[in-house]
Amino acid sequence: MPTGESRFSLPARVLMLRQMLWGAAYYGVYVLLTRFFLEELNYSETDTLMMLGAFGAVGPVFSVLGGLAADRIIGSFRAVYIGYSFYALGLLSLSIGAGTLNIPLSIFSIALIGYSRGLSAACPTVLLGNSFAADKRDVFQQALTINYSINNLGSFTARYLFPLFIAYIGYRGNFLISTVLMSINVLLFFIFRRQLISVGSDADQRPVSAGTWAVFAVGSLAMLGLVFWIFSNLDAGKDLMLALGLGAIGYFVIEIFRSTPAERWKMCALLVSLFILICFYFYYGQMSTSMNLYAINMMDDHLFGSIPFRPESNAAFNPLWCFLLGTPIMMVYGFLEKKGINPTIPTKFGFAFLFSAAAFLLLASSTQHINADGKIAAEWIMGVHFFQAIAELIVGALGVGFIYEMMPTRLKAFGIGLRSVSLSLSGLVAAIISTRIALPKDIVLTPEVVQTVYGNFFHTLGLAAIVMAFVTMGLAQIIKRMVARGKAIEAGETDAQGNLKAA
Repeated sequence: MPTGESRFSLPARVLMLRQMLWGAAYYGVYVLLTRFFLEELNYSETDTLMMLGAFGAVGPVFSVLGGLAADRIIGSFRAVYIGYSFYALGLLSLSIGAGTLNIPLSIFSIALIGYSRGLSAACPTVLLGNSFAADKRDVFQQALTINYSINNLGSFTARYLFPLFIAYIGYRGNFLISTVLMSINVLLFFIFRRQLISVGSDADQRPVSAGTWAVFAVGSLAMLGLVFWIFSNLDAGKDLMLALGLGAIGYFVIEIFRSTPAERWKMCALLVSLFILICFYFYYGQMSTSMNLYAINMMDDHLFGSIPFRPESNAAFNPLWCFLLGTPIMMVYGFLEKKGINPTIPTKFGFAFLFSAAAFLLLASSTQHINADGKIAAEWIMGVHFFQAIAELIVGALGVGFIYEMMPTRLKAFGIGLRSVSLSLSGLVAAIISTRIALPKDIVLTPEVVQTVYGNFFHTLGLAAIVMAFVTMGLAQIIKRMVARGKAIEAGETDAQGNLKAA
């Protein structure tokens, strides 16, 4: 059996280490923002939900622009290198803003982080994919799964520890830790720049003129200003982000008509898959909005009665389960394949919705088990994340791999950006819908209020996930036929009218 040394090249290993550092830096900040805005900056629950939704969505929305810039102008390596440099600067300024409780500086800081994520988000997957030869696509899928697990390891560590650190180093100190982690990533990209450029996009292999850099700088300043405006004007900003996301999908539709027949069938299959992803990531978006707010208000602060677990750390259960369940799920896939059961990736998405349904129905049930202290046991939230993590593992790496394989080479980074757009659009919708459970600061959370507001909301989401499971199963068959048609055209197995020849 080949060892990890022979299977994964040096660039691949550097990119995986980058993923863990990024996961710790980004999610270490993300886990603290809800309480930071609620308690330190005195935002309302409604405004906090929208701010968190915008923070999670703005980077993915702009990642299509970052992907286009990487594909056609500066290259994937440069996009990550520049993006991570500004990431570190944004985290540093957020630390300063937290120390002075400066709202404008804090908003500017998360805007800079959002811009940086938009520029860099799509490119690491392209670099990782280019690290594997065309005949090693199965190893690439394994690398994506491992990469996803490593990300979850970094995410869990930060999400669990950062809230515990608050008592000792405050928000400023935690944000400074994230700054250091992201700065290490910048250093890694500098040290291994030659190896990483070698697996970069075509644009990485040619110099960029001074005029092009000037245009890129002006465009970046305009994007940063726009992101700052979005965070400063959330009501209008969310509408703009929705429009930008839909506009990116519209551009993808235009590219479909410009493509070859074989590419067109695959891209149409991808378009249907994007609809499925948007619906699924709506449930993913609930983890940082409604689920997070519910846990902060209702979760006990000890796991199994003895392990300290801050309520705002509840999201740490997700990467913990993702890390623990990654290998078992791969073993399940291997077992099914040996039995001749090999469902398509979109079909697997349908099963993911069933696990999401179980998660939200369990969450609804938890509202009926409030203890004498007016809280629910942390084990309820842990169980909810168990089912949601299985769903995420099914969709996460497989979704990225499917997009990478279906997208034409000239649009690889843009395609990964489209996956982020689906995450962004669904996250925004999740934040908007989650405001239905936002409560006044002075309300008393009686069992009746909890069951009426939270219980009914989560129960409705669970039932809707069951419906989406069956819808997805049907769409999977359509996607399968589209992909088969595209591959047949590539192989010359169609007649003059483009119909499949008889076997």
